[in-house]
Amino acid sequence: MPTPSGETSVAPPTALDAPTLESIAHTRVFFAHRSVGADIVVKGLPAVFGEYGVKPPVVNDGVPLSNGSFGDRWLNQTENPQSKLQDFDMWVRQKGVGSAADIAFMKLGFVDIKAETDVPALFHSYKSMMDRLERDYPDVRFLHVTVSVTRWVPENNAAIEKYNEMMRGQYGDTGRLFDLAAVVSTCPDGKSDKHTTSKGDVYFQICKEYTTDGGHLNERGAELAATAMLGVIAAAEPGPSVRPDSSSSTTR
Repeated sequence: MPTPSGETSVAPPTALDAPTLESIAHTRVFFAHRSVGADIVVKGLPAVFGEYGVKPPVVNDGVPLSNGSFGDRWLNQTENPQSKLQDFDMWVRQKGVGSAADIAFMKLGFVDIKAETDVPALFHSYKSMMDRLERDYPDVRFLHVTVSVTRWVPENNAAIEKYNEMMRGQYGDTGRLFDLAAVVSTCPDGKSDKHTTSKGDVYFQICKEYTTDGGHLNERGAELAATAMLGVIAAAEPGPSVRPDSSSSTTR
């Protein structure tokens, strides 16, 4: 996992190989997201599987198929990010994901966190929802995702970084955190695109090499993100078709 800066421990994803990807292709995964997530699924997944000569998983709209697939869901988008949390919770509880998936996770987007966002309250809502889901669906491995950053408003990126640091502090050592923000802000030279606002708040930007418009992922960025995401899926707790977690950790 790239480690641009910071001090929060984040367990690294499992290294990929053909057998690992073949195993993932037969795992029932549910991933709920919006456009950046779609970049990862549509552009990134086929590229990674193709690199290893493995047939990519079927991408199914909604609940994953019984023989393994990526259940793909575009979350409801409103001005309030709570609607995305509610949508994910509904899909797990009412739409069948809780009984159909081996692994389930969702990601908030850069449109959900702005300078004026009450970041601690949003994180508390997310954690409370996930705590309840983990309690009620112990057979599902729930993963977590940091929020991708942009090349746009510094103050918004600073708020996103505050949220992401809370995510790393809560889930970084579990082996279940896909640190998307760290991936897209670590540039090809290995350095992070790190900055400070006029008020002294640290923030990161997506590297220009990885984006089409300053926010969404191009093919290169999508493949890097998909590689990291698949590594976290592979590192989830042992199950019928998932390898065990790795033991080392890194810091952002």
